[in-house]
Amino acid sequence: MQPHDSPESAAWKKLANSAVVREQQMAFTCATGVPLTLAAASTHALADGTFCVKGCLGDPSGTLCQRKLLQAEKRAVTQTGMVQYSCPSGLMKILVPVFINGRHAGSLLAGPFSLHSLDGPRLAQLVGRLDKLGLSDRADQLQTTWRFTPRLSSAKCRAAGTLLQMFGKYLEECGKQQLRSRAPRASSLLQKIESFLAECQTDQVSLKAVAACVNLSPCHFCSVFKKQTGLTFSQYRTRQRLEKARQLLGDPERRVSDVAFEAGFESIPYFNRAFRRAFGCSPSQYRVRQPGQNPGQENHNSGVAPNAAGSFNN
Repeated sequence: MQPHDSPESAAWKKLANSAVVREQQMAFTCATGVPLTLAAASTHALADGTFCVKGCLGDPSGTLCQRKLLQAEKRAVTQTGMVQYSCPSGLMKILVPVFINGRHAGSLLAGPFSLHSLDGPRLAQLVGRLDKLGLSDRADQLQTTWRFTPRLSSAKCRAAGTLLQMFGKYLEECGKQQLRSRAPRASSLLQKIESFLAECQTDQVSLKAVAACVNLSPCHFCSVFKKQTGLTFSQYRTRQRLEKARQLLGDPERRVSDVAFEAGFESIPYFNRAFRRAFGCSPSQYRVRQPGQNPGQENHNSGVAPNAAGSFNN
């Protein structure tokens, strides 16, 4: 795992390269005719390795395609659900974000595909659109791209979206299992500390008191603790509180402010900042992403209903 990788992103990379997932990826493409990419949740990964982002119309269409892709990813993560969008060529793509332990770990990107034939009026409209993008001389490349791109009916498009969401849910569960299996056993020092903290009546326990419970001086305790955990005691306590907050957020009856105080945070702004740093989203967004509350899992919106003829998502 690279130094900047989170456990969730490392789990995603392992999944994306596994034989079983590769087989399912190929099965989707064989069944629908639509290319499917498993993209890591980062701008660099999306820009470097995702199918079609180099641009089918030549420079600078790749830059435009990349921009559209990143905008779609941002929308999908914010909405915690599937997003359908069109690329500069007017072809369609579907992006489904995958969250592991509430953190955006990667995305399923299906496309390009078309929903209509490239008739005269549509070609004229697309050429006009390309003209505004500085690609007015690409009509021939545009027609070639459409000629070799799979076309889906409205029903098959909706079915493809359903399959992608099912695949995303499967990857989410596999990622969680990976993280659980990789969780290290607590050292005897940590076990003593956790037992001591569990018995305390107040959440505000001094470092001196914790050090005394394991028969170490505060200075020696800090040194030993950092070597064993890679964290300072303050960082460790914050992580503990965040884990407790994450569990409490599963109760929709609890207000976010109540969750923060119950988890041991004295400041709501600090809680929000710490939570976003740890999990890549706000506490409210995390709550929405949980099973049974995630519109991306249940597809409450209209799914991947095709755009009206002649209209495009910008």
